[in-house]
Amino acid sequence: MVGAMDVAIRPVEASDLDDVMRMAPRLLVGVDPSRPTNHVETAIAGWIDESVSSAGAEGHGGWVATQSGSVIGFISVSEEEHWCGEKDAYVGELMVDQRYERNGVARSLIAMAEDWAVSRGLAHIRLTTGAANQGARTFYERLGYALNEVTLTRQLPV
Repeated sequence: MVGAMDVAIRPVEASDLDDVMRMAPRLLVGVDPSRPTNHVETAIAGWIDESVSSAGAEGHGGWVATQSGSVIGFISVSEEEHWCGEKDAYVGELMVDQRYERNGVARSLIAMAEDWAVSRGLAHIRLTTGAANQGARTFYERLGYALNEVTLTRQLPV
């Protein structure tokens, strides 16, 4: 687990951007294969850049997990309005370097985001993952996250 690995969690800083961006391919797991990879990669890079640069601003949080000074995980969270009008916490990105999976790093990062949400009086925390990302879906379900809404897509002939 995290304690045994000597992992520290701290607020993300602008200087962490390159290290966080190095983990961006982790967000490709489970992405709809009909989507152009270059478009997906560009979108992911934009999300990460925005999340790192806005962390700490009003309504935005972000943390990195480090081991021996190296960034091995990242999470971002922000306040976002749900379609019903209620404010929720929304996890934008959660990434852990593949070499450190299943050691409690992601669980610790999720706990930071949940604590942030509770401290802001938010009653719900949401996130999105690829339908085919069974590992992530199992992980989130073990933490008490449940399927709430479903997005359906149909690829059209062009």
